[in-house]
Amino acid sequence: MTILDFKLGFEPHSELNPRIWHGDTLDKDVESALIKIAKDFKKFINVPFDVVDVRITGGQVSYFYTEHSDLDLHLIADFSSVTCDREAAELFDTKRLLYKERFDITVKGIPVELYVEDLDHPAVSASYSVMTRQWITRPTRDVGPFDIDNIEKLSRVWSTIIQHSFDSKDVKTAQKTMNLLRKFRHLGLKTHGEYSTANLVYKTLRNSDLIKKLQDFINQEHDRSLSLG
Repeated sequence: MTILDFKLGFEPHSELNPRIWHGDTLDKDVESALIKIAKDFKKFINVPFDVVDVRITGGQVSYFYTEHSDLDLHLIADFSSVTCDREAAELFDTKRLLYKERFDITVKGIPVELYVEDLDHPAVSASYSVMTRQWITRPTRDVGPFDIDNIEKLSRVWSTIIQHSFDSKDVKTAQKTMNLLRKFRHLGLKTHGEYSTANLVYKTLRNSDLIKKLQDFINQEHDRSLSLG
């Protein structure tokens, strides 16, 4: 894959996505739909916990959204109050993945990604409370210059690493690549936030379907390794 195939993980805009926003106010139909989705997700989790707030964050709450940006919907909870026989974060992440596998939910054509977020570890990027209709952290247009050359360079490097994972036909190699890529992104988010080079590289790879192809490869090889012909 050449850089011409890459779809960079950000596009600057003068306004928030008008498909879901009126200026800086969330569309009321979108608001109602998100509350309905949040309630359904909480019911699906099937573990008692109090929702402190429902918020949206990520690319669709910024001036740098793309056609590939998801609508990240977060149920804010106090993890310390959750009573279950496993770690709350692990439980919620497992339920999130199961929900995503079972349902394909969109709002105004935008895919909705659901999460349960610990009240003590809030998102570092811009976020908007759907429940209170207020901004928690407003987005900014001034995020500094993007190092596009470095983003493209690192995207090439990671695409080569991913291709080697495909060529190896080894699920452990592919899983290791995916884990390293996620750690790379997490470190970027932790140290420099949503517009870190690492996060933008990750989004570029995701927008170009490389991450989906890698995960599909892992799933297929895992299935094959456990199947008897």
